Amino acid sequence: MKNELIEILKNRDFDKLRRVRNIKKTISLLLSFLYGEELCMFRAAEAIGYISRALIENDAEIVKEIIRRMFWYMNEENAGYCMGAPIVIGEIGRNIGEDFEDFINPTTSLLENLELETKYVIYAIGRIGKRILKSKYDVKDKLLQFLEDTNPEIRGYTIKAIEKLEITEAIPKLTELLSDQATITIYDDGYFRSGKISELAFQALRTLRGDLKPGNPAY
Repeated sequence: MKNELIEILKNRDFDKLRRVRNIKKTISLLLSFLYGEELCMFRAAEAIGYISRALIENDAEIVKEIIRRMFWYMNEENAGYCMGAPIVIGEIGRNIGEDFEDFINPTTSLLENLELETKYVIYAIGRIGKRILKSKYDVKDKLLQFLEDTNPEIRGYTIKAIEKLEITEAIPKLTELLSDQATITIYDDGYFRSGKISELAFQALRTLRGDLKPGNPAY
């Protein structure tokens, strides 16, 4: 079964998960990929999000328990810290709609946790979508700060999150980043992609100014 899942993740053929009979075992195996190679980590999180969308109507408690487990995996009391846990939360949040409401504030508070891999938290925030802006935590302000981070990967993931959340307040800082020639590789829309910060900033500016909207064929 594990080899079958590896193929599903390799090809992002998540529709095959509909034929899985033992959901709990499948989720357990997918969680095991969160400790390994980065590509498998992202793909496993996507697969868990896909399964959650199918489960939420009939078995919401299983989905919510996965989310709670992810927060536990990020707890300093848990010796088995899971680097991919924020990504799973983001993918589930993206897929389960209003059932995620109780987790919005705890998720956004992860931006303050210096023990976590910040780029993964930022990625998760972007994946959840504009609902995350309902948080009592000032997500916009924190993301604007991350645009000035010394780590170019954090700047890159932040640009993508700002673009997806349509945070127009970022336009002045994004304009400044048009001169940022740092080259990065980030996970975006199912694949790792390489490019310059300036290119990401240009694309985000086009989106925020209305030249290009997320979801359009050219996006």
